[in-house]
Amino acid sequence: MNVLLTIITRTTLFTALVCLVTAGLFILPPKISQMRRLENQRNELLRKIDHKNIEIKILKEKQQRFKTDPDFVEYIARQNKRVRPGELVFVFDSDDVK
Repeated sequence: MNVLLTIITRTTLFTALVCLVTAGLFILPPKISQMRRLENQRNELLRKIDHKNIEIKILKEKQQRFKTDPDFVEYIARQNKRVRPGELVFVFDSDDVK
């Protein structure tokens, strides 16, 4: 009886072990693939966040210059074709067709 019980126990344990290994082989590769894909997505989002933080820093610096640097304000205004009262502006387009 003990020999039969030992054989049944070992067979059951071996079968359970085989089932666990088989389940692991079917479940783990898709999860590992998903983990890598999510990690790449996370890295891409972190890169975008860093890029946006740099843009925010540049905009804050420009905002500060608008508050404190009148020459910068005039430079930007001139780029947008703004003039002071009484000034005469000549605009030369380089795209003129002859």
